[in-house]
Amino acid sequence: MAILDQAALKVLISGTTHVLDRNGKEAYVYFETGDVAHMLLDDGETRTGTWALAEGGYVVDWDNGVTGRWALDHEAGEITYVNRDRDVKVRLAGVLFGNAKGLPRAA
Repeated sequence: MAILDQAALKVLISGTTHVLDRNGKEAYVYFETGDVAHMLLDDGETRTGTWALAEGGYVVDWDNGVTGRWALDHEAGEITYVNRDRDVKVRLAGVLFGNAKGLPRAA
């Protein structure tokens, strides 16, 4: 496992939209340049929360009470989200600059 460091995360997260491959379906997370994040899940559910870089990754506190603690693992040609609280991995399918999906939006 080659976890991305804080310098790499600053470039890959703030001001970008992450496209996540969740079992063959796409979900999106937009990280504002401040501390707000917005998510659109593959089933249409939307979330808003606050995010911050943390040791070994980042933390996001969603408005539904869920906290996500994620690290980004790098291998040749692939980046994978690794949940630091559970044994969950999600493939990062792409990084788009800005708010590429117009989040937040109603479900």
